[in-house]
Amino acid sequence: MGIADRAYIRDNGGRSGGGGIGRGSMGHGRLSIVGWLIIINVAVFLIDLVLPVVNIKDYSQQITGASDQQLVEAQILSQEPQRQHALGQPWTRVTSVDPATRTIESEQYRTWHLLNGFGHFSLLHGFVKLEVWRVVTYQFLHANFMHLFFNMFGLFMFGGMVEQYLGRKQFLSYYLLCGISGGLLYLIFVALAAINVPLPGTLAATSITTPLIGASAGVFGVVIACAKISPDQRVMLLFPPIPMKLKWLAYGYVAFAAGNLILGGQNAGGDAAHIGGAIAGYFFIRRVHLLRGFLDFGLGPAPRGQSPGQNSRLQKKADKILDKVRDKGMQSLTEREKKVLQKSSRDAGGRP
Repeated sequence: MGIADRAYIRDNGGRSGGGGIGRGSMGHGRLSIVGWLIIINVAVFLIDLVLPVVNIKDYSQQITGASDQQLVEAQILSQEPQRQHALGQPWTRVTSVDPATRTIESEQYRTWHLLNGFGHFSLLHGFVKLEVWRVVTYQFLHANFMHLFFNMFGLFMFGGMVEQYLGRKQFLSYYLLCGISGGLLYLIFVALAAINVPLPGTLAATSITTPLIGASAGVFGVVIACAKISPDQRVMLLFPPIPMKLKWLAYGYVAFAAGNLILGGQNAGGDAAHIGGAIAGYFFIRRVHLLRGFLDFGLGPAPRGQSPGQNSRLQKKADKILDKVRDKGMQSLTEREKKVLQKSSRDAGGRP
């Protein structure tokens, strides 16, 4: 029996798993990974606000055999003065109009804050142009303050519990993998739209240049992990303010995103990433041994485990420490006892 299986750890009146900015996992007194992630996301957002706004070209195209109407519209567009464009939205610059050959040459641009422009994820930049770093960088970019606030609030509320369960390095691996998986599922849906596969709602309107930004996929994975670690812990919703078991909150979030995806809501593309993060979270929180060494070597076979005798001795130590927690609380543990619990929890969670 691991630490997450104990009733008094699972149902503790909502005291475990909050925040995690000030302290590391299991209370080592250093800044937690959750804290670092929040600081980095906020810093990137604020820095990007003061950086120059840039126009970034997505692609060039040539139309041959253009109609009279297309030629007239292109000539008008080519003579328009340069103007301010909405951030992140596509616009076209006509570079050449030849009525004799009925040829129009143009370029599509998007206007961005600098970091968003070079860090967002899309089928064009992340896959076609092989700018693979974008599947990570998009996770640290946000469209506006409210987008940033709600993602960081979710990470603050639920990230500490998962970091304590996995440990610092495995938590970071887990979080990034959920974000990567969200980006990959989004890529699949956009690719289907690009080859004219019928998709619902706004998914059908996506193109190879449609951008994806935000930490939501990683946060969804974190919430799903909480549903595994402490399913019956009660949390209070903000709107409406009613208590709910953590597992129902997590699965409710996923159901809402899935419904929005199927029905084609306004953020169906983002919801595709949310579902991708949730699927990865469900998979990896049940196979945490796959996270070991991810940041060093990539996913590969898990390191050789301990012998059954070693596992048994470790579990006996953990059981005695958990009895102490039940009688005297987490604050009574020494640093060594906390490390034993953390190791026992990871080993128990790592078994398929």
